[in-house]
Amino acid sequence: MDKQPITTVKKDKLHIIDWLIEHFPNAFFKKGNQIKPLKIGIFDDIIDFYERLDTPPFSKKSLREALNYYSASPAYLNCQKENAARIDIYGNEVDVVTQEQARYAHQRYLERYNKKQNSEKNNSNNQDGA
Repeated sequence: MDKQPITTVKKDKLHIIDWLIEHFPNAFFKKGNQIKPLKIGIFDDIIDFYERLDTPPFSKKSLREALNYYSASPAYLNCQKENAARIDIYGNEVDVVTQEQARYAHQRYLERYNKKQNSEKNNSNNQDGA
């Protein structure tokens, strides 16, 4: 099965995630097995840093969209286990994932990624029959 090309929007989000990894290396990670739950409200902490930049490299809206993209990834949703430590932008443990938050993340994972897998299977089956 061919991978879909990366869109410009997705490239922009990935570029911003790389920026987050560069500026907050103890909070943001590229490898899925290193990803940790982030502090609730971490966007405000990132914005505090962002607003001190002389020339911000992208808009706040783009930053929020990239953070949403990161936090909706399979690896991020899977790391949301009950009592897992939540970290701030410096990697300090500041809170834990509640049972309700863990359930929500698991449900969100199932909704997003089971639909995607079923859609890919259906597309594959349709192409096989063509």
